[in-house]
Amino acid sequence: MKGAFRALELNNLTIGHRPLGLRELWYIEQTPCDIFFSREGILTRLAEKNNPLTNQNIREWGDSSISRVFIKMEDYPKIIERQKENLRNHTRSISIGEPVEIGRKQAILLTICLKYFYEDTNNDELLTLLYQSVKSYSTFLINNIGVHHQIYNDYSKLKFHYIYSQPLLSSLFLIGILKHARIYTEKEMETAFITSYFKDVGMSAISVEKYDLRVLSPTDKKMLHEHALNSVSILANRIPLNNSQIKIIEGHHIFSTLTRELENFELNVDDGLNVYGAETLFISITDIIAAMINDRPYRNATSLFQSLDLIKELLIVQFPQEFKLIVSYFKTYFTKGQS
Repeated sequence: MKGAFRALELNNLTIGHRPLGLRELWYIEQTPCDIFFSREGILTRLAEKNNPLTNQNIREWGDSSISRVFIKMEDYPKIIERQKENLRNHTRSISIGEPVEIGRKQAILLTICLKYFYEDTNNDELLTLLYQSVKSYSTFLINNIGVHHQIYNDYSKLKFHYIYSQPLLSSLFLIGILKHARIYTEKEMETAFITSYFKDVGMSAISVEKYDLRVLSPTDKKMLHEHALNSVSILANRIPLNNSQIKIIEGHHIFSTLTRELENFELNVDDGLNVYGAETLFISITDIIAAMINDRPYRNATSLFQSLDLIKELLIVQFPQEFKLIVSYFKTYFTKGQS
């Protein structure tokens, strides 16, 4: 019971305050409000409003075992507005500067703002900003294929919660594979990247804490299974998605083990899976690989070899050429550090 009383005590002390992960403060150059941390159950001011704030400050806080900070509830919109403005400004100047730092910063800001959208999926302004920023980022990644591996390494180390990082990681792999194929136009790659990035916004229907559980209830499993349809409901007629993109989002979980469990069928590649072209296949497969090779709260990461071994079972009979392309890309990506 000691732990329960401790949690209750901390909850009472933080009434009227909201916890923030340190990552949400990245690239905020001046604190828009007072920032606190918990010291022996007491909220202590860490930084005052309008103080300079650097990424080095944030790293030092993390090194001193501060994993999260607190702000007053009424100040949370100030943090959101500051990060939206950061994303807007960085997107406008995305072609200027050192490519690795540009790509890393855009990835971080997109992830932070995606979290805010998950919290308020009715926010049209934020959705439009995300769409425009993702579109610009796709062009940057297409034109800077050699920095993908460094962006992946740097971004992965930040350990964002996977429901916010998964869209970025899987879409980064997708652009690399499509570029590696040498048969897709820049417009086709841009369209696929946008589709891949937004395909999972329906996961916002479940609270983030649910995704940390090792065992989901039947109701939660059903909601997770339906996240692709929820994504379509959230996105339809709000950002420019064509019918093919909608179909891809609807069908991108065709290879999911949860799909097989809830729809009561065994995967049989001879059955002719309902795949809407190679784009759906690549979007689905990069989603699986990104999920498998990165840690999740309930499962440790597997090796790339293990993930490709599973992909082989899924693709080798019906899609042998696509499988060879995927293997060729990842072999280059992880052995040479470039794609």
